[in-house]
Amino acid sequence: MIRITVFFIMMLAAAVVLAACSESADKVEITKIESVNMEKLKEMTRTYVGDNSKVYSIVQNLPGGETVKGIDLSGERIKVTYGLEEGSGVSEEQFNKYWFNGKNVDKQNFYYNAIYLALLVPNAKGFSFVIDGSTLDVTRQQVEKELKEEFKDFPDINDEEAVRKFIEKNKSKLKELASEEYQAFQ
Repeated sequence: MIRITVFFIMMLAAAVVLAACSESADKVEITKIESVNMEKLKEMTRTYVGDNSKVYSIVQNLPGGETVKGIDLSGERIKVTYGLEEGSGVSEEQFNKYWFNGKNVDKQNFYYNAIYLALLVPNAKGFSFVIDGSTLDVTRQQVEKELKEEFKDFPDINDEEAVRKFIEKNKSKLKELASEEYQAFQ
């Protein structure tokens, strides 16, 4: 009887270990608009296009940041290309479910990311986001025009503290600006 119990416990332990090992340890959750870490973003105010690693860090902390395939900062424009990178911890199924779910997540993320890049990178002249043939190009002027129309208290983007306070105070409305219903920069 003891042998059967020990054998059963060993089999159960092996099944648990195998189940745990079959779940990818590298599995990465792709950041959604709702799960952006605002505290991290607010720390990156007054980042400049010339600081490649900081701009890249901002992009990685924005929605879809785990799927950034490349970034080009030439001409003081921020061009982000999203794609599936081997070894990123993001599966093809996750990638496709996230970006191509039929709810225009790509456009919403692009608008959202443009808003935050305009606030955090004051010398960027424009923003371009590319994924699988879909592209969004907006200029700083387009983004700022819309933000200034929407917010009477739009800050001087060179004032770090004012930008941080603006983001904290208006994060819900900024999220709404990127929503499918609004998409202000069309």
